[in-house]
Amino acid sequence: MTAYDALFEPLTIKGVSIRNRFLSTSHAPGYATGGQITSRYIRYEAEKAKGGIGLNQFGGATAVSPENSSYYGQIDGSVDAVVPQYRRMAAAIHEHGSKCTVQLTHGGRRERWDIANWLPTYSSTTAREIVHGSFPVVMEDYDIRRVVRDFARAALRAREGDLDGVEVSCQAATLIEQFWSPALNQRTDGYGGSLANRMRLGLEILEAVRATVGDDYVVGIRMPGDEMLEGGLSRDDCVEIARSYAGSGLIDFISVVGGNATDYQAEARIWPTMWVPSAAYLPLARAIRAEVEGKVKIFHATRMTDAATAAFALESGAVDMVGMTRAFIADPHHVNKLRSGHEQDIRPCVGAGYCVDRVIKGLDAFCAHNVATGREETIPQVVAPARGSRKRIVIVGGGPAGMEAARIGALRGHDMVLFEAAPKLGGQLLLAAAGWKRDMAGIAAWLIGQVEALGVDIRMNVLADAGAVTAESPDEVIIATGGLPNVGSFAGAELAVTSWDILSGSVAPGQKVLVVDENGSVPGILAAEYAATRGASARVVTPDKELGRELGGTNLGAHMTELYKRDVEIVTDTRVVALRRSGNVIEAVMENTYNGRRTTALFDQVIGENGTLPNDQLYLDLKPGSSNLGEIDLRNLVELKPQTVNSNPAGRFRLYRVGDAWASRNLHAAMLDAARVAHVL
Repeated sequence: MTAYDALFEPLTIKGVSIRNRFLSTSHAPGYATGGQITSRYIRYEAEKAKGGIGLNQFGGATAVSPENSSYYGQIDGSVDAVVPQYRRMAAAIHEHGSKCTVQLTHGGRRERWDIANWLPTYSSTTAREIVHGSFPVVMEDYDIRRVVRDFARAALRAREGDLDGVEVSCQAATLIEQFWSPALNQRTDGYGGSLANRMRLGLEILEAVRATVGDDYVVGIRMPGDEMLEGGLSRDDCVEIARSYAGSGLIDFISVVGGNATDYQAEARIWPTMWVPSAAYLPLARAIRAEVEGKVKIFHATRMTDAATAAFALESGAVDMVGMTRAFIADPHHVNKLRSGHEQDIRPCVGAGYCVDRVIKGLDAFCAHNVATGREETIPQVVAPARGSRKRIVIVGGGPAGMEAARIGALRGHDMVLFEAAPKLGGQLLLAAAGWKRDMAGIAAWLIGQVEALGVDIRMNVLADAGAVTAESPDEVIIATGGLPNVGSFAGAELAVTSWDILSGSVAPGQKVLVVDENGSVPGILAAEYAATRGASARVVTPDKELGRELGGTNLGAHMTELYKRDVEIVTDTRVVALRRSGNVIEAVMENTYNGRRTTALFDQVIGENGTLPNDQLYLDLKPGSSNLGEIDLRNLVELKPQTVNSNPAGRFRLYRVGDAWASRNLHAAMLDAARVAHVL
């Protein structure tokens, strides 16, 4: 018996036999187009089934009514055209031995009115929803009857589409939870007031769903174990709701989450990054299971990312199935690798939150460091050996892009040499792992373990020049030297230190600190947090209309909470135009971006954060000797086709640059560059 045997035990729910206890819970990756299930979406879900999971709960927030928008790239389950799409999805998942359900959702006020059909949102209240900005219509009796019918019809489409079941969303502050929650329901009719009244809409929906799909079809709900909302549902309230719904005989499982999604901080809690501890809401699932055991099965996700935690959740009696959704985004083959004894090869989910944050912003989901997920149609999850001859490939730079290129190149069978100037591999990931973002170091650790196990020739503490590179007689050279920190272009910029100086610990934070953030992403914010945590009085200024404009809700909510917790002053619409030395302090001249009015203030330290500038001197030195003179066919790069540019036939090697050595972007972009280059070498 191994430590993980319990995870591989089958489970039967209402006649549906699930091969193991691994679950990918309902989520919307944003791969539907116009509400239609795309081939990309099907490949994404099929890859996880192929990777060994037991139950794919796809189609998070699938629309049931015409007023539901497609803000998150959801499936439109309110029309009959979805049935053949469901059948294609089900066939692709079933082919690999997994079962599947779809989540049916009415977002209530948690929708946009100006997308899709341009209809008002509907809720139990007229109160504006902060994240989506909608003012809803208070539902009348005929609205309630219509939505009940809509859920039932949507469930029937799922059954006709060969899906194994449906999950009705009662979570994330969507419609049913809006009726449940005393913070959101001030109705005075039979759907408001007492908890029994507030539960009525959800029960009527489930009664209609069950009557439509029959008693032999799997139906479940997803609900909070505690809203964690002032004036909202307490843990005891949620246990009572679970007890009542489980006792109704209408449902077969309850998937438990924690928190709500009524504002940005709440989003950071319900879909947590590494800001929230691992499996923090497992006690909520345990409390509900203790009340309903024997009546329904209990599922739970929320930051369970490793097999040890999953096994504990199962063996301790907290749950019947373990949701590891983002772990399967990071590595869709997680289960098969675990089963085959290759746990060390599982690409880890570190809780970066990049996947969820993109969806929250209305974009498609991508893992921060597995660039194949969501791109299965062009980038394979399993690296294929090269068909041609073995090549000698030199990579300069041991950050995430350099290591990913080395990993893929080695798996393709090439002879890989990796130069790194520093004493440690990891590049900017080592800086990103500051404060509560310490788990970012897990990405570097995994890549290091992979390139070492694959036998990449790693040469540390070598500041490689053109001579060192050409001495290796390479066929291909990949420049992954990253970028150099840029404090900005204002007068007196030489008086500023960089966010790298602060986060690396090479420069101690001052007592009165100004952070000049023209990046809009994490580094400047993290530097401000770092300084404030160490006692600094900090101010952040940005010319953007909001701080952290590049961030989605889960990271933004966490960072803003930390900044305000430490009384960091935030000034938007403001640009620093000059720094001047004034005795022992620095005078900063700041200008409002709209009225041009200038103000000054004194600080003993200024931290500049304006992205990076390409560290590309080695690239420029190598260009003349390359066969492509550094030119990349961008169409071939995007379509994962070999590079064919041969503008210098006398050149001895092909030259590429990736990541910040090319342009200042982010971790995902750097690793995508590397993968696109390395997969076709």
